[in-house]
Amino acid sequence: MTQDRCNPAAHFFLQPDFSALRLATADVDGEIYHGLLTVGEYHGKTRTLRARVWRVVAEFDVEELERLYDTVLELNRDYSSAQTELAHANIKLQQREAQILAVSLTDALSGVGNRRRLEQALPLEVSRAKRDGLRLCAIMADIDFFKRVNDNYGHDAGDKVIAAFGGLLLSQTRPTDIVARYGGEEFVIMMPHTDLAHALVAAERIRASVAALRIEPLPNGITSSFGAAELGIGEQADALMRRIDAALYAAKQAGRNRVIAG
Repeated sequence: MTQDRCNPAAHFFLQPDFSALRLATADVDGEIYHGLLTVGEYHGKTRTLRARVWRVVAEFDVEELERLYDTVLELNRDYSSAQTELAHANIKLQQREAQILAVSLTDALSGVGNRRRLEQALPLEVSRAKRDGLRLCAIMADIDFFKRVNDNYGHDAGDKVIAAFGGLLLSQTRPTDIVARYGGEEFVIMMPHTDLAHALVAAERIRASVAALRIEPLPNGITSSFGAAELGIGEQADALMRRIDAALYAAKQAGRNRVIAG
Protein backbone atom coordinates (compact mmCIF):
# COMPACT_ATOMS: atom_id res chain seq x y z
CA MET A 1 0.00 0.00 0.00
CA THR A 2 0.99 3.60 -0.63
CA GLN A 3 -0.35 6.37 1.60
CA ASP A 4 -1.34 9.69 0.00
CA ARG A 5 0.99 11.47 2.42
CA CYS A 6 3.99 9.64 0.95
CA ASN A 7 4.54 12.33 -1.67
CA PRO A 8 8.11 11.18 -2.51
CA ALA A 9 6.49 8.17 -4.15
CA ALA A 10 4.42 10.34 -6.48
CA HIS A 11 6.98 10.36 -9.31
CA PHE A 12 6.67 6.58 -9.59
CA PHE A 13 3.09 6.91 -10.86
CA LEU A 14 3.55 7.15 -14.64
CA GLN A 15 0.12 6.49 -16.13
CA PRO A 16 -2.09 7.96 -14.91
CA ASP A 17 0.23 10.40 -13.12
CA PHE A 18 -0.09 11.15 -9.44
CA SER A 19 -1.38 14.70 -9.89
CA ALA A 20 -4.26 13.44 -12.02
CA LEU A 21 -5.14 10.93 -9.32
CA ARG A 22 -5.14 13.64 -6.64
CA LEU A 23 -7.58 15.75 -8.66
CA ALA A 24 -9.87 12.85 -9.50
CA THR A 25 -13.34 12.79 -7.96
CA ALA A 26 -13.90 9.93 -5.55
CA ASP A 27 -16.99 7.72 -5.60
CA VAL A 28 -19.02 6.78 -2.55
CA ASP A 29 -16.35 4.34 -1.41
CA GLY A 30 -13.54 6.85 -1.86
CA GLU A 31 -12.25 5.14 -5.01
CA ILE A 32 -10.72 7.55 -7.53
CA TYR A 33 -9.32 5.12 -10.13
CA HIS A 34 -9.88 1.53 -11.30
CA GLY A 35 -7.91 0.06 -14.24
CA LEU A 36 -4.41 -0.36 -15.60
CA LEU A 37 -1.73 1.49 -13.66
CA THR A 38 1.88 1.92 -14.84
CA VAL A 39 4.43 2.49 -12.09
CA GLY A 40 8.20 2.72 -12.12
CA GLU A 41 10.86 5.16 -13.29
CA TYR A 42 10.82 7.08 -16.57
CA HIS A 43 14.29 5.89 -17.50
CA GLY A 44 14.17 2.53 -15.74
CA LYS A 45 11.98 -0.53 -15.34
CA THR A 46 8.23 -0.11 -15.29
CA ARG A 47 5.30 -2.40 -14.53
CA THR A 48 1.77 -2.20 -15.77
CA LEU A 49 -0.88 -3.92 -13.69
CA ARG A 50 -4.52 -3.69 -12.81
CA ALA A 51 -5.07 -1.51 -9.75
CA ARG A 52 -7.64 0.33 -7.69
CA VAL A 53 -6.74 3.68 -6.18
CA TRP A 54 -8.52 5.37 -3.27
CA ARG A 55 -8.07 8.88 -2.01
CA VAL A 56 -5.44 7.79 0.49
CA VAL A 57 -4.57 4.26 -0.58
CA ALA A 58 -3.37 2.54 -3.81
CA GLU A 59 -4.01 -1.22 -3.73
CA PHE A 60 -2.38 -3.51 -6.29
CA ASP A 61 -3.65 -6.93 -7.33
CA VAL A 62 -0.41 -8.82 -6.67
CA GLU A 63 -1.87 -12.22 -7.56
CA GLU A 64 -2.96 -10.94 -10.96
CA LEU A 65 0.52 -9.49 -11.51
CA GLU A 66 2.12 -12.85 -10.72
CA ARG A 67 -0.25 -14.63 -13.08
CA LEU A 68 0.59 -12.09 -15.78
CA TYR A 69 4.33 -12.62 -15.40
CA ASP A 70 3.90 -16.41 -15.33
CA THR A 71 1.94 -16.19 -18.58
CA VAL A 72 4.57 -14.00 -20.21
CA LEU A 73 7.35 -16.36 -19.14
CA GLU A 74 5.46 -19.35 -20.48
CA LEU A 75 4.84 -17.60 -23.80
CA ASN A 76 8.53 -16.72 -24.06
CA ARG A 77 9.51 -20.32 -23.41
CA ASP A 78 7.05 -21.58 -26.01
CA TYR A 79 8.28 -19.01 -28.54
CA SER A 80 11.94 -19.91 -27.93
CA SER A 81 11.17 -23.62 -28.27
CA ALA A 82 9.23 -23.05 -31.48
CA GLN A 83 12.07 -20.96 -32.94
CA THR A 84 14.61 -23.68 -32.11
CA GLU A 85 12.45 -26.40 -33.66
CA LEU A 86 11.90 -24.27 -36.77
CA ALA A 87 15.65 -23.64 -37.14
CA HIS A 88 16.40 -27.37 -36.86
CA ALA A 89 13.67 -28.17 -39.37
CA ASN A 90 15.10 -25.62 -41.84
CA ILE A 91 18.59 -27.08 -41.50
CA LYS A 92 17.29 -30.60 -42.14
CA LEU A 93 15.30 -29.35 -45.13
CA GLN A 94 18.35 -27.61 -46.61
CA GLN A 95 20.47 -30.73 -46.10
CA ARG A 96 17.82 -32.88 -47.74
CA GLU A 97 17.54 -30.50 -50.71
CA ALA A 98 21.32 -30.54 -51.11
CA GLN A 99 21.31 -34.36 -51.07
CA ILE A 100 18.55 -34.52 -53.67
CA LEU A 101 20.40 -32.05 -55.90
CA ALA A 102 23.67 -33.99 -55.56
CA VAL A 103 21.93 -37.26 -56.48
CA SER A 104 20.26 -35.66 -59.49
CA LEU A 105 23.67 -34.55 -60.82
CA THR A 106 25.56 -37.80 -60.13
CA ASP A 107 25.97 -40.85 -62.35
CA ALA A 108 24.87 -43.73 -60.15
CA LEU A 109 27.21 -46.31 -61.71
CA SER A 110 30.51 -44.43 -61.88
CA GLY A 111 30.02 -42.01 -58.98
CA VAL A 112 31.11 -38.98 -61.04
CA GLY A 113 28.86 -36.25 -62.38
CA ASN A 114 26.32 -37.13 -65.02
CA ARG A 115 25.68 -35.52 -68.42
CA ARG A 116 23.40 -32.96 -66.80
CA ARG A 117 26.18 -31.98 -64.38
CA LEU A 118 28.54 -31.41 -67.29
CA GLU A 119 25.97 -29.42 -69.25
CA GLN A 120 25.49 -27.13 -66.24
CA ALA A 121 29.17 -26.73 -65.40
CA LEU A 122 30.68 -26.33 -68.89
CA PRO A 123 29.14 -22.96 -69.87
CA LEU A 124 29.69 -21.61 -66.35
CA GLU A 125 33.38 -22.53 -66.35
CA VAL A 126 33.88 -21.14 -69.85
CA SER A 127 32.13 -17.89 -68.90
CA ARG A 128 34.19 -17.59 -65.69
CA ALA A 129 37.46 -18.20 -67.53
CA LYS A 130 36.63 -15.50 -70.10
CA ARG A 131 35.44 -13.00 -67.51
CA ASP A 132 38.42 -13.40 -65.17
CA GLY A 133 41.06 -14.09 -67.81
CA LEU A 134 41.82 -17.56 -66.45
CA ARG A 135 43.11 -20.71 -68.13
CA LEU A 136 40.71 -23.59 -68.66
CA CYS A 137 41.35 -27.07 -70.05
CA ALA A 138 39.10 -30.00 -70.86
CA ILE A 139 39.94 -33.67 -71.28
CA MET A 140 37.82 -36.37 -72.88
CA ALA A 141 38.61 -39.94 -71.86
CA ASP A 142 37.44 -43.21 -73.39
CA ILE A 143 37.86 -46.81 -72.19
CA ASP A 144 39.54 -48.75 -75.00
CA PHE A 145 37.62 -51.69 -76.51
CA PHE A 146 34.90 -51.45 -73.90
CA LYS A 147 32.44 -53.33 -76.11
CA ARG A 148 34.73 -56.36 -75.93
CA VAL A 149 34.45 -56.31 -72.14
CA ASN A 150 30.67 -56.57 -72.31
CA ASP A 151 30.77 -59.16 -75.10
CA ASN A 152 33.40 -61.40 -73.51
CA TYR A 153 32.71 -61.04 -69.79
CA GLY A 154 29.14 -59.77 -69.54
CA HIS A 155 27.52 -56.52 -68.56
CA ASP A 156 28.22 -57.03 -64.86
CA ALA A 157 31.93 -56.94 -65.66
CA GLY A 158 31.31 -53.88 -67.84
CA ASP A 159 29.61 -52.15 -64.91
CA LYS A 160 32.61 -52.94 -62.69
CA VAL A 161 34.93 -51.40 -65.26
CA ILE A 162 32.82 -48.21 -65.47
CA ALA A 163 32.67 -47.96 -61.67
CA ALA A 164 36.42 -48.54 -61.28
CA PHE A 165 37.25 -46.04 -64.03
CA GLY A 166 35.02 -43.38 -62.46
CA GLY A 167 36.55 -43.95 -59.04
CA LEU A 168 40.06 -43.66 -60.45
CA LEU A 169 39.22 -40.39 -62.23
CA LEU A 170 37.94 -38.92 -58.96
CA SER A 171 41.05 -40.05 -57.08
CA GLN A 172 43.40 -38.63 -59.73
CA THR A 173 41.79 -35.19 -60.08
CA ARG A 174 41.53 -32.14 -57.85
CA PRO A 175 38.46 -31.09 -55.83
CA THR A 176 38.15 -28.06 -58.15
CA ASP A 177 38.05 -30.25 -61.27
CA ILE A 178 34.70 -31.38 -62.64
CA VAL A 179 34.49 -35.03 -63.67
CA ALA A 180 31.43 -36.25 -65.53
CA ARG A 181 30.33 -39.28 -67.50
CA TYR A 182 29.63 -37.97 -70.98
CA GLY A 183 27.93 -41.14 -72.21
CA GLY A 184 28.66 -44.86 -72.36
CA GLU A 185 32.37 -45.31 -71.66
CA GLU A 186 33.30 -41.68 -72.37
CA PHE A 187 34.14 -39.21 -69.59
CA VAL A 188 34.98 -35.49 -69.52
CA ILE A 189 37.22 -33.66 -67.05
CA MET A 190 36.99 -29.88 -66.75
CA MET A 191 40.16 -28.38 -65.24
CA PRO A 192 39.86 -24.70 -64.20
CA HIS A 193 43.02 -22.62 -63.69
CA THR A 194 45.00 -25.10 -65.81
CA ASP A 195 47.03 -24.65 -68.99
CA LEU A 196 47.43 -27.31 -71.67
CA ALA A 197 50.87 -28.49 -70.50
CA HIS A 198 49.60 -29.32 -67.03
CA ALA A 199 46.42 -30.89 -68.43
CA LEU A 200 48.50 -33.23 -70.59
CA VAL A 201 50.58 -34.24 -67.57
CA ALA A 202 47.40 -35.00 -65.63
CA ALA A 203 45.94 -37.00 -68.52
CA GLU A 204 49.13 -39.03 -68.87
CA ARG A 205 49.14 -39.76 -65.15
CA ILE A 206 45.55 -41.00 -65.33
CA ARG A 207 46.30 -43.08 -68.43
CA ALA A 208 49.18 -44.86 -66.66
CA SER A 209 47.06 -45.47 -63.55
CA VAL A 210 44.28 -47.00 -65.66
CA ALA A 211 46.76 -49.31 -67.42
CA ALA A 212 47.96 -50.56 -64.02
CA LEU A 213 44.43 -51.17 -62.77
CA ARG A 214 43.23 -54.74 -62.29
CA ILE A 215 39.50 -55.48 -62.34
CA GLU A 216 37.93 -58.89 -61.84
CA PRO A 217 37.22 -60.91 -63.93
CA LEU A 218 39.36 -59.24 -66.63
CA PRO A 219 42.73 -61.04 -66.84
CA ASN A 220 44.70 -58.18 -68.40
CA GLY A 221 43.00 -55.02 -67.14
CA ILE A 222 42.02 -52.14 -69.42
CA THR A 223 43.55 -49.18 -71.23
CA SER A 224 42.17 -45.75 -72.08
CA SER A 225 42.63 -42.94 -74.59
CA PHE A 226 42.55 -39.19 -73.98
CA GLY A 227 42.02 -35.98 -75.94
CA ALA A 228 42.89 -32.67 -74.28
CA ALA A 229 42.55 -29.02 -75.28
CA GLU A 230 42.78 -25.55 -73.74
CA LEU A 231 40.04 -22.97 -74.18
CA GLY A 232 41.07 -20.47 -76.84
CA ILE A 233 40.48 -16.73 -76.82
CA GLY A 234 36.85 -16.09 -77.75
CA GLU A 235 36.15 -19.84 -78.07
CA GLN A 236 32.71 -21.12 -77.11
CA ALA A 237 31.97 -24.19 -74.99
CA ASP A 238 30.69 -26.30 -77.89
CA ALA A 239 33.84 -25.56 -79.92
CA LEU A 240 36.04 -26.69 -77.02
CA MET A 241 34.04 -29.93 -76.78
CA ARG A 242 34.46 -30.58 -80.50
CA ARG A 243 38.22 -30.16 -80.20
CA ILE A 244 38.66 -32.62 -77.33
CA ASP A 245 36.39 -35.07 -79.15
CA ALA A 246 38.55 -34.76 -82.27
CA ALA A 247 41.72 -35.18 -80.20
CA LEU A 248 40.28 -38.33 -78.59
CA TYR A 249 39.43 -39.70 -82.03
CA ALA A 250 43.01 -39.03 -83.12
CA ALA A 251 44.31 -40.93 -80.06
CA LYS A 252 42.18 -43.92 -81.01
CA GLN A 253 43.29 -43.78 -84.62
CA ALA A 254 46.93 -43.64 -83.50
CA GLY A 255 46.58 -46.96 -81.64
CA ARG A 256 44.74 -46.09 -78.39
CA ASN A 257 46.20 -46.03 -74.86
CA ARG A 258 47.64 -42.56 -75.39
CA VAL A 259 47.07 -38.82 -74.89
CA ILE A 260 46.63 -36.41 -77.81
CA ALA A 261 46.38 -32.61 -77.61
CA GLY A 262 43.71 -30.90 -79.68
